[in-house]
Amino acid sequence: MDAHRRDALAAEVSRGGQASVRNLALAEAAVLRGQFNVAKVLRALAHTQRVQALAAARLLTHDIDPAETLRVILAELENASPRDTTADGTVGVRERAQDIACRALASIAEHSDVTETDVAQALWGCHGCGYLAEGDRPDACSVCGALAPEFAWFGPFYSSTPEHLGQLRPAAILAILEAVPDEVEAAITGVEEARLRHKPSPPEWSAMEIAGHMLETDRLFAHRVRVMLGSEGIPTIDTPVPPWKLHEGQGYEALPVREVLGRLRQTRAESVALVRGLTPEDWARRATFGGTGTTVLDLGTWLANHDRGHLAQIRQLTSS
Repeated sequence: MDAHRRDALAAEVSRGGQASVRNLALAEAAVLRGQFNVAKVLRALAHTQRVQALAAARLLTHDIDPAETLRVILAELENASPRDTTADGTVGVRERAQDIACRALASIAEHSDVTETDVAQALWGCHGCGYLAEGDRPDACSVCGALAPEFAWFGPFYSSTPEHLGQLRPAAILAILEAVPDEVEAAITGVEEARLRHKPSPPEWSAMEIAGHMLETDRLFAHRVRVMLGSEGIPTIDTPVPPWKLHEGQGYEALPVREVLGRLRQTRAESVALVRGLTPEDWARRATFGGTGTTVLDLGTWLANHDRGHLAQIRQLTSS
């Protein structure tokens, strides 16, 4: 990408991002003035400007290194004024964000990703002040006092977000799901078994563990979709075991490679058959997971992007 194009996209990201935040703040103020339809228009325009800014940012991602972005974020936090601290001198909003960014930056300097021993698996963002908590959701924000429902959850992955990040259409979902078994096999063919079973570090997974995790997640996806399609109304679906723990204790790290591939192909064929003939109404069917509403389309997007991310990890492990 040439410099002029890159600068133009960066300007759109900055302009659209700032405008959407401004519009939302003005919409809040309009409601308090009794201008409910002004607020409606401002919120809708904020949506359009945010979507356009995000589209421009997506075109820049291939030219942006995550580590460099973390360094930029740290500089932005350090230069922000005034600095937010609590009255009693405990860690404030920006200081907390700086701490997490510093640990994340140090972690990816040593690993292929930020490990959950360096930054907790779950982060919780306060809608009141932006404070980030780690681990369990707080009962109240230590900075502004906002209660637990005012915290947003940020985990290793997501099925849907307010921004519709990574959202895919049914045809794209189906194409990705169909291709993944062949792509996994191509990535591990000819690779020594010792490398396939090697863990980069104790908390990280080997290539075979990742393949087993993908297989178990596929089964979970199919189960959830069947419940959603077969239920009246909006079912609540609980998962006693978190998706990232489903493969534990299943022995995938020791199973023959061909057996794991065979199981992956079988479960994926069943999932593809399940979703191939879905109507638009089927894709729109809803369920609740952990208090959050999700559609079949959201789950399909989640599985397809989940697979692509883990496929990239397998390729990194088998080519290094």
